[in-house]
Amino acid sequence: MKTMNKLRKFNSKYMFLILVFIICFIGLFVYLKGDMYKCEILSEDEFATLKTWTVEKDNSKVILPYGFKYTGEPIVLTKKIDKENVFDDSQYLMVMSRYFDYTVYVDDTKLFDLTTPQNGFSKTMGTQLRFVRIGKNLNEKTIKLEIRPLLGDHIQYSVAPMMIGTRSDIVWHILKSEQSEVITTVLIIIFGFVLLLLAIIIRCSEYEDDESGKMFYLGMISVICGIYLACQFKVSHIIAPNGYLPYYFEFTSLMLISVAVSLFIQTNVDGVIKKLYTSMSCIFVLNVLVQTFLNFVLKIDYKMMLFVTHILIGLFGILILSTMIIFHKKKSIQYMLISIMFPIVGSIIDIVRLYRISDDKTIYFFSMGLYIFVLMQVTRTIRQYLAKSRSHLKAEVYEHLAFTDGLTELNNRLSFENDINECIGNNRPACISIDLNNLKRANDTMGHSAGDVLIRGIATVLREAVGNEGKIYRIGGDEFVVLIHDITDYGIEKVLKRIEKCRVKYNEENNVNLDFAKGVSLYTEGDTTFENLVARADAEMYRDKRLTKKGRRDNYE
Repeated sequence: MKTMNKLRKFNSKYMFLILVFIICFIGLFVYLKGDMYKCEILSEDEFATLKTWTVEKDNSKVILPYGFKYTGEPIVLTKKIDKENVFDDSQYLMVMSRYFDYTVYVDDTKLFDLTTPQNGFSKTMGTQLRFVRIGKNLNEKTIKLEIRPLLGDHIQYSVAPMMIGTRSDIVWHILKSEQSEVITTVLIIIFGFVLLLLAIIIRCSEYEDDESGKMFYLGMISVICGIYLACQFKVSHIIAPNGYLPYYFEFTSLMLISVAVSLFIQTNVDGVIKKLYTSMSCIFVLNVLVQTFLNFVLKIDYKMMLFVTHILIGLFGILILSTMIIFHKKKSIQYMLISIMFPIVGSIIDIVRLYRISDDKTIYFFSMGLYIFVLMQVTRTIRQYLAKSRSHLKAEVYEHLAFTDGLTELNNRLSFENDINECIGNNRPACISIDLNNLKRANDTMGHSAGDVLIRGIATVLREAVGNEGKIYRIGGDEFVVLIHDITDYGIEKVLKRIEKCRVKYNEENNVNLDFAKGVSLYTEGDTTFENLVARADAEMYRDKRLTKKGRRDNYE
């Protein structure tokens, strides 16, 4: 039974975090084991984009991006360099391959060969961006690119436009062409981390509610989507330390997006629909684990298993559409589902384009849908967070008024009754009961303002003496109680001495006669509730009061 209770407490958020941790750990392993490819960003210069090439097999002209199916033999593209493509500086050819190896020749002289290691993680390293040094004096020379597809005829291959120039010129052009997308993606990732931080703060606060869960999953969606988008940029493949890392994170982040979105919707619905999204989350998690296992152990490429993820995304879109119909009267859920439908519909359009059209920008509509989703959710989250903050602020004010004594700013009797049984079960709780002497005489002879001075005076003395060791309450006109959760006999003696020392100091500084009776009780094994301690402390206090009065009367006589 205890084991089942522990399992129930094992929230889905923690399961999701563990999964993300596993993915990141594998990514770190790939980073450390993979081949290192780096380049530097230098100054801006000129470059040329080589778009028009000739297919050597039939001398047909093609314009890049060029899409083709694998027919069993390599595809060879040739390009004769004219004066428009020749510069004085050293020349580099930028080639971007996607699921294929290639060899670069200049006038039949091999200059560069990209071959995926046979003992690697899979047959392909996904998208590879390389700078091939082809030297100077290229006029009238012919560049030949021999392309060797790696995944058979199951997928559509595409050759991106190539660039020629200095390395720094090409890098600078890529940065300029992708700067808006990169900035937007970075903002999405930052927004996600901010939401995660806010969710942690709310969860650690005393006002934890469902909003922290929604904010947590929304933050995870933003971070993972940002990582997925970042893997699509040429800039990422320039700065990535090894070729396989972007390929790995591209596919795992795509699968994790569905997990995060499913859990996000789950926090907004209930009943049978909630169970459906829980099941869908489990299916998505299983998809991540199975594909990762097949890729690393059986060398089956993520690209070859992509259709499974696409099918699950399609089914997920149908489930979301069904949820919209079921909850069409709930505006808050409708708003959330409508915003999610933008990236879902965008991804479906991109999936269709991926299978039917050769296009260099395969995630264009998904990106647009994701930006709309994030913008809508940013607006909604900020609005809800501000409303929740105002509500919490009002709650704090009302709670302060309800549980605080207006005259002394100490905790009042309601707060005392609320806290009294929380102390039991601590190691050694204690209670100090205090009653102000001569309050009635002060009120009768000098007015209630004089009595208020004495009451505020004893509050000041107790605050200074007790500090953070205990909690002080005013439970009646002249009655005060101090609850200390855990203290020893020696410790309680020190507290009592400080109280007396502070009383004497207060009287000297304020020229008043502040006096009070007190009683102390420490927890014993026979106490079943804290009321036992309070009763004993009260008895000790009244005994002290009687002895004090008797002593004064004897002295007077």
